[in-house]
Amino acid sequence: MLKGIIPVTISANLIKNLESDQPLFVSGRLLAIMTLGKDNEGLITRREYLQYFSTLSIETEATLIADGQSGFGNELSAWTTAKELGNAGARYLVLNDQKWPATSTEIAGTLAKKIFMNMVKAAVAGGKDYDLQIIPKLEGITKYGYAELISRIELLLKMGIKQIIVDRLTRKELVQLKAEKFFSKIGIELDNTDLDLKEVQKFKPTFIVPVESVIANTLSSEQQLYEFYSKEKNYEE
Repeated sequence: MLKGIIPVTISANLIKNLESDQPLFVSGRLLAIMTLGKDNEGLITRREYLQYFSTLSIETEATLIADGQSGFGNELSAWTTAKELGNAGARYLVLNDQKWPATSTEIAGTLAKKIFMNMVKAAVAGGKDYDLQIIPKLEGITKYGYAELISRIELLLKMGIKQIIVDRLTRKELVQLKAEKFFSKIGIELDNTDLDLKEVQKFKPTFIVPVESVIANTLSSEQQLYEFYSKEKNYEE
């Protein structure tokens, strides 16, 4: 079961240096930024993500959380995604309720509830042979509202899902969610700037996935490198 602050990375070097038993999230969004220079994980294909993930799994032998995005297509795609990533060594698979291709910067649309539940069922079946735990991520609250969010959570729990990620909450919605009886099964992903890490920690969710903070720190480090090389260029001139 996921607990605490979940490290977000695509770096084998960082994973090795952490020397932690804590599962790590291999973010498709971060991978797109670092390999394509674009903040859009929807540009990464399943095959590209699988190849990168497999390498990390082999080189680090760490407990990894795979980013299944929105399943890379339909129910069959979700089944295949779970099967392939489970075979590659994933222990957990995050599957969101966006329409494919998914993107974290702006949600174009969300899957109908019935379709998403079928996607989750397909992923569970695909990962069964690898003891892969499916973690649905609900991030369409801005599209379907708080009542629908609760309805989706309750259906997923009835299906036997153990943990669920919720994203894109306002502070008011987080206060409401904290009061729900199932809050102990909820993790919060910070994929936008509406809430910061310190504020969310006060609510004590079971786990937090700080994607936005990691991306901000990564881009800040790149900016420092850019400034360093710019100075070196000026020196040569």
